[in-house]
Amino acid sequence: MDVARTLIKTWCASMNSDLHVKQNNLPDRIADHIVGAIARGTIAPGMRLREVEMCESLGVSRIPLREALRILQAQGVITTVPNRGSYVTQFGSAETLELSEIRSTVERTAFARVYARVRAEPALLGSLEEKLEELRRAARVTDQFHYARSDLAFHERVVELSGSPMLVAVWRSLARGVLFFMLQEKRVMLHYTKQVQDHERLFELLSSGTLEELQAEVGSHILRNLNVTTSNLTAPVAVASSKRSKKPGASHA
Repeated sequence: MDVARTLIKTWCASMNSDLHVKQNNLPDRIADHIVGAIARGTIAPGMRLREVEMCESLGVSRIPLREALRILQAQGVITTVPNRGSYVTQFGSAETLELSEIRSTVERTAFARVYARVRAEPALLGSLEEKLEELRRAARVTDQFHYARSDLAFHERVVELSGSPMLVAVWRSLARGVLFFMLQEKRVMLHYTKQVQDHERLFELLSSGTLEELQAEVGSHILRNLNVTTSNLTAPVAVASSKRSKKPGASHA
C-alpha cells in the first residue's frame, strides 16, 4: 500500500468515531475534517482523495462524501479532474492573496454595517463579546485547530450581525478556505496573545472608535494574517496540468 493510501486510512481512523456519533449535517462535518486534515499535514497537497477507501473507513455512504467533496470543490479546497478523481488543491501565495482580497472586501463591508447598527443598538455587541471570550479561552489552550475555529467564529459573527443575508452567503463560501489558511500559520504562544489583542482592538473600535479607524484596522488585521500565511506556503503546482502519462500526486506518494 502506498504512502497516500496509508495517510488516508490513518486520517479516517482518527475521525471515524466522531462521525459515527454525530450524523447531523454529515457532508459539512466531513468537509470540515478534510480541511483540518489537510492543514495538519495528514493529507498532503496534490494527494488523491480515494472515495471507496474513505467511505469504508468512515462508515459513510458515497452520497454524503461526494456532497462534502462538491462543497470543498466549490470553495477551492479540492480540485476535481474529470475521469481522474479529486485532489487536494495546491495553494500558493497568489491564491492566498486573492482569497484575502475578497475576504477584506466582505469584512470591511460587514464591519461598517455592524458599526452603524451598534450606534443604535449597543446590545448587539453582546454576542460578539461572547465569541471574543471563546477566542481568549482557545488561546490559553493553544490548540491550533481549536483556536483557528474560534477565530473564524468571531469573524463569522461580525458578518451575521451585519444583517445582510448576501454577505453571510458570500462569507460562508469563503470560510473553509480562510480556515485552511489560518491553519497554515505556525503559531507560538506570543502569536496567540497578539492575535487575541488584535481581535480585542477590533471589538473596541466597533464599540467606541471611529469608522475610519475601524476600517483601517480590519484591513491591517487581514494583511497581517496574509503575511504570516504566505511565509509558510510554497508555489502551487496545478494538478490538472500534469501530463497524462504521470499519475497526479505521484510525487507525494
